[in-house]
Amino acid sequence: MFRSHVLLLSILPLMLNILITPMVIISIVSLPGFLKDPVYYVYTYGLVLWSIYHVLLAWLALRFFKVEGQNISEIVGPLRDRFLRMVFLAISLLVLSVLLFQVVEPFVTDLIYGQDAWRRFLSEYKRVPLPLAVYGITITSLTAGICEEVVWRGYLQTRFERLLRGRVLAAVLLQAVLFGLWHSISVHTLFTVIIGFIYGLIYARTRRLMPMMVSHWLGDVVGFSAMYFIA
Repeated sequence: MFRSHVLLLSILPLMLNILITPMVIISIVSLPGFLKDPVYYVYTYGLVLWSIYHVLLAWLALRFFKVEGQNISEIVGPLRDRFLRMVFLAISLLVLSVLLFQVVEPFVTDLIYGQDAWRRFLSEYKRVPLPLAVYGITITSLTAGICEEVVWRGYLQTRFERLLRGRVLAAVLLQAVLFGLWHSISVHTLFTVIIGFIYGLIYARTRRLMPMMVSHWLGDVVGFSAMYFIA
């Protein structure tokens, strides 16, 4: 029964972000307008669309958990046990996330696409209207931190472990690749695969989702804020 659930949650995010998002934007601004400023329009409308997708996908995962007879508390793990250790883990992952996405990714982007490629990307992102940028920092970051962890680490990774007969490393890698592709196909995909793999390894070892939720949420807050207000 859960195989169909896994298939749907593996494919639906890719369809939503890679197919539906451009179609929605094009229907609003026209194809020539979208092609002229794709980064600007993707972030202008995507910040709202992504938060909607997050909630939809997490709702599906929760429904699947219920149908499959599993309580979400089993997936999230205990909240008070080893509290200080979990806080340290969340902070460590946050630092790693900031280094990966705010230091290494800009360097690699310039290396691949040419000098000032990251600066050009930021100049497009900074054109996003302030209310939408604030929405991204406050709402989209939160829905991403909670919902993406429930879907990719909490649901898909645990189900891949079953389908792959306990081959945890393969399950972690598979969910990480799907997590990366959910973020579109670009240099950014590589870094989301890396962080998804690290998160997956830690979740496989600890079976505690909260440190990943917190670091994911705060990492997006820092990233969106830095790109819009500081960088």
